Amino acid sequence: MAREKKQSFVVGAAILSASTLLVKVLGLLFSIPLANVIDDRAMSYFYTAYDIFGVFLVLSTAGLPVAVSRMVGTAYAQGRQKEADRVFSVAFWLFFSIGLLGCLAMFFGAAPIARFSGNPRADKAVMALAPTMFFISIMSALRGYFQGRSNMVPTAVSQIIEATTKVVIGVGLASFIISRYDDDAWAAVGAITGVSISAGLGTLYLVCYKLRQNRLDKRERAGEDLAAAPRRELLMNLIRFAVPITLGSCFLSLLDFVDSAILMDRLQNGAGFALDAAEAMKGVLGHARKFFDLPGSFVVPISTSLLPVLSGAVAAKDQRSVDHITAISMRLTLLISIPASVGMCIFSDPICQLLLANKPDTAAQAAPLLAVLSLAIFLNSTLFTTNAILQSFGKPILPVLHMAAGGVVKIALSFVLIGVPEINAMGSSVSTVCSYLLIMVLNLWSIRGLMPQMPSFLGMALPMAGSSLVMGAVSYGAYFCLTLFLSPKLAVVPAIFLAVGVYALCVVAFRVVTYDDVAMLPKGEKLARLLRLRPSGQPRHLK
Repeated sequence: MAREKKQSFVVGAAILSASTLLVKVLGLLFSIPLANVIDDRAMSYFYTAYDIFGVFLVLSTAGLPVAVSRMVGTAYAQGRQKEADRVFSVAFWLFFSIGLLGCLAMFFGAAPIARFSGNPRADKAVMALAPTMFFISIMSALRGYFQGRSNMVPTAVSQIIEATTKVVIGVGLASFIISRYDDDAWAAVGAITGVSISAGLGTLYLVCYKLRQNRLDKRERAGEDLAAAPRRELLMNLIRFAVPITLGSCFLSLLDFVDSAILMDRLQNGAGFALDAAEAMKGVLGHARKFFDLPGSFVVPISTSLLPVLSGAVAAKDQRSVDHITAISMRLTLLISIPASVGMCIFSDPICQLLLANKPDTAAQAAPLLAVLSLAIFLNSTLFTTNAILQSFGKPILPVLHMAAGGVVKIALSFVLIGVPEINAMGSSVSTVCSYLLIMVLNLWSIRGLMPQMPSFLGMALPMAGSSLVMGAVSYGAYFCLTLFLSPKLAVVPAIFLAVGVYALCVVAFRVVTYDDVAMLPKGEKLARLLRLRPSGQPRHLK
């Protein structure tokens, strides 16, 4: 049984990682054309709308999908399939109501909300994004249910549908408005309208998939015991678990929103910049944050797949699965995020020049912001995974307290640093790194108390950091040589491919991965023997 859970965790993470890769490529095809054809001031409206949307989204959906996933995963681990379905039924109508209220609040309150954010001209973009609030709420209930069943396919496919249609419709509308009316502000609204339509199509797919799943379940469960907890009890359990997670997640989205408001205020009233200049800086910082989010998002599938499987293992008191899943999830997180931090930092300038090819001045301003933000990639990634571990152990309040502490640090540093004219928007990047570092340290401290037998974090991270530094040195040397013949923005592409290859060789040479990590890949045991990796000792069971 432990082996099945372990495989389902890795397979689920692999499915979501593959879909994430495709979604992020499509996301670049959405955001990069916009960043190159819409001016920085209009892009600030786009990013402001997303910051505001993020707060509403977290308030309505952040904790509930996690709670649904955990409760469904636990119910299935204990053989209570009917209760899992009832959890979804209760959650669906709760999500429906919250999503509808959030949509109406965003649409009719767009003007005062945009004014509060310090960017009043973003109100139309906020209105255009409001329907997404409703669709995302419905999708969150459905995704949480399927993830609780360790079925990541519906989530992956719906993400791909969203991303594909967003590119076609969003970029199409923005391009049409630019070519026909030459209005950058309305082009940003058109792009966001495409986001809302794509969310509606993703929701339609998930609803159809759930109806099909209902028919299959009905045939398979004929004659089984249909006993389940009352709906009121399930609702209270759902809310009891969701509220702390929502509050914790709110801190991250609320921090982006507050940081945006602080940025606009301090740039004007502290550093002395005019409104137009402040909006342009906001747009540049938005580009840097967009690029910063790309590698870290590949870790989200790990935490998404981890929560229901680890929750089931904890509920079953299966220490073998608990030990394996937590250690493997942390190693996978670091294996992806540490080289991403190093690579993004050293190649920040050519990456910005490549992705913002039509705006070299904007790229030059975004590069140093991205270089500093990249230091937080592995911190942010570790935060996702450690939050999922703490939530799986039934400790959802701890991440809330830790993120609150990090939020105080971020707000204080942003207020002070952004107001210094020479630092300006860089203050937001610095405060992000400091706040994520504090949250990560506090999370790891709590996990050590719950799992004293867990391998040392530094012991796992240092070999990967060493491999990443070798990767960085070799790839940057190759990049420097290539710039003698190619432009920097073209030379960075083969340099990145070389970096991936060098890192893979270093990981094997330094024995960064274990036998258990490799053995769970397709034909992994043969590959592990080829690499001369030895099996580890068998973990103990709970008494």
